[in-house]
Amino acid sequence: MSTPGDMAPVRHEDLYHTGIVVEDLDAAIAEFTDLFGLRWGPHLEFELPVLSADGVQQVPFHAIYNSDGPHHLELVQAVKGTLWTVPGAGHAHHMGYWAKDVGAASRYLESKGLPRVAAIGARSESDTGRAVYHQGRAGVYIELVDPAGAEYIFGPA
Repeated sequence: MSTPGDMAPVRHEDLYHTGIVVEDLDAAIAEFTDLFGLRWGPHLEFELPVLSADGVQQVPFHAIYNSDGPHHLELVQAVKGTLWTVPGAGHAHHMGYWAKDVGAASRYLESKGLPRVAAIGARSESDTGRAVYHQGRAGVYIELVDPAGAEYIFGPA
């Protein structure tokens, strides 16, 4: 039996991580390691070009994913005045989905009323870059990521 979601370019089974923006990345790593025994992949630390309504800006980005799956936790260091701000106690920041065609998946979310708020690595409005963020109606961002970046995110298999 086919359901409407079967043909959608964004599917629940493509959900691979939940992102949490934190004020103190090292403290959050220590907490989740202590609570759940998580192991972590490489620290990701670099400047990201982020296209938003304000144009392209270079944003310092520091994050880490746990290496155990299939669902991963991403901890992101808060960066004041950017997309990566702490949403409030008890709230996830975003849900990350693999998207083989980030552009098509992004257009699909826009057709469902979820505006694109940022494109990571994009230089123009027509460019989707490596990942895009859409604002969900419930307050959680939806991140679409090209699966070609998996090794970079998690390290070599």
